[in-house]
Amino acid sequence: MKKNRRSGEEDKVLRFAVIAVIVLFLIGAVAIAVRMMNLRVDVSEGEKKLKELCKADVQEVEGKIQELEKAEKLADEEWQNRPNNEKFAGSLVMGDSITQGLYVYEILDSSLVVAKKGVGVRSPDKTGLSDMINQVISAKPQNLFLAFGMNDIVAAGGDANVFSADYKVVLETLKEGLPDTKIYVNSVLPASQTVVAKDARYGKVPEYNESLKALCAEEEITFIDNTGLVTEEYYEVDGIHMKKAYYQSWINQMAVEADL
Repeated sequence: MKKNRRSGEEDKVLRFAVIAVIVLFLIGAVAIAVRMMNLRVDVSEGEKKLKELCKADVQEVEGKIQELEKAEKLADEEWQNRPNNEKFAGSLVMGDSITQGLYVYEILDSSLVVAKKGVGVRSPDKTGLSDMINQVISAKPQNLFLAFGMNDIVAAGGDANVFSADYKVVLETLKEGLPDTKIYVNSVLPASQTVVAKDARYGKVPEYNESLKALCAEEEITFIDNTGLVTEEYYEVDGIHMKKAYYQSWINQMAVEADL
């Protein structure tokens, strides 16, 4: 298993190296060609734009490679058969009542989950999040997966900026207390259309996630978008919580993103 993982990492490094060499070659070739033409214009701006384009192309290629690697892992029978508790050994998942489903449905052992009903980033002391943060900092996990937001839809009044500002405080507290821990942030799950029809604030979930994604980029933290995993048949009667079938897809998504 370790040999396979090492081989996969070496392949990844090799692919990135090849891409980098190609891009550098293109930049150098264009720069030389321009100088050989002896144009009496300032080519620095053109070269700058070329470098930006090449960088964008590299990022796009890297993104596609990562997507292929994720698909390969999900299709790997050996990886699929590894117990979730083994994959997440040394990790913790922290969140609200939706997160509690991980141990309620026996997807993960309760020792790997720190979750509480009604908790949110809007009022950490009042909802109990502050105590959970202290518990997690004391545990010093290698990886920490956060899953908050559903209770903040109403608490933040449907304001995505308020939500991300509160989440920022939580992230900075965790980063300070857990400098060696890799932190991952799960997206806020969409509510069913029935729920949105009754309370328009739940229709703001996409805005919440865009704001949260931007915050994660700013904090250099991995954002995990689980929106595509949600289908109508996964909703419980309340249109907010998820049935057991959702949780294995979710745990796989987190494991793939963290390369567990």
